[in-house]
Amino acid sequence: MAYSLGKKSKIMNRYSEFKIQGIFAAFQSLLIVSGCLFVGTIIKAMGYPDRFTELPMKLAFIRNWGFLLITLPLSWVIVTIWLERSHYEWFSKRWTVATGVGLTFFLGWYLLGAAARAGSSLIQVNP
Repeated sequence: MAYSLGKKSKIMNRYSEFKIQGIFAAFQSLLIVSGCLFVGTIIKAMGYPDRFTELPMKLAFIRNWGFLLITLPLSWVIVTIWLERSHYEWFSKRWTVATGVGLTFFLGWYLLGAAARAGSSLIQVNP
């Protein structure tokens, strides 16, 4: 019994050590999923058909392959945990937070720009 308690304590210690990555990854994933759904909803609400002949690449990517953006937070988590565990003196929790905030702002900016582009009348649909 003492062994299992020690193992559980070790797992919880690892969890609390990398809690920042979990929080940022959850928020970034939520941002990606909601942003992709929002862009798709705007495209549908604007009355555009399912098939586009001249859809901008940014919107086509988000509409068809936006779920692949989830690899960005996953990669960020793996890299930051690896850098923190490699005991690099220059990489600390501050860098983890700074890069997490930077990635979150980048994803928000990208998806907000796509939503604005989807809502604009600049999209040309050929019948």
